[in-house]
Amino acid sequence: MPRVEARLTEIEKNAWTQFCKANGLRESDMLRRMIQRVAGRAVSSDDQEIETRSRKLTIRLSPTQERWLAQRAREEGYPNRTSWVMALVLAELYQEPVLTDAEVAALRESNRELRAIGKNLNQVTRVLNIEFRESDKLKREAIEALADRIDQHKDQVANLLSRNMNRWRSDG
Repeated sequence: MPRVEARLTEIEKNAWTQFCKANGLRESDMLRRMIQRVAGRAVSSDDQEIETRSRKLTIRLSPTQERWLAQRAREEGYPNRTSWVMALVLAELYQEPVLTDAEVAALRESNRELRAIGKNLNQVTRVLNIEFRESDKLKREAIEALADRIDQHKDQVANLLSRNMNRWRSDG
């Protein structure tokens, strides 16, 4: 990314630093906004900043709350408190699941199972189409077993996503 540099006196630099702090922006972000405004692109408060690095957010918790947070993060498969809190915020902002590595692995396993079920259904279809007269080979129990496996996997995925979205509720 191209850079802009300027030489300032000590007084100018101090004034610039104070101005940026007072407006809650890094010096580079403030300069970028001013350049955009002068160059004809109006910058509103709704404009998204260029995400060059993540921002730090600090919260204060009692020792009991901090222990609860650390325990909950561990129990739910997050490597640390920060990743748990970040997942909480993202899930609430986007209203979509934010999956742990274990949950992603469970969904991958479910997809493998569903792929195997699909292959079995293709074989069943082939038998019905090709060997219609010999369809007595195809037992009702086999079809029901496939339907049961599909229902089990649908339930597993639905439960996983439900647990994920409800993880952040106080009764979760």
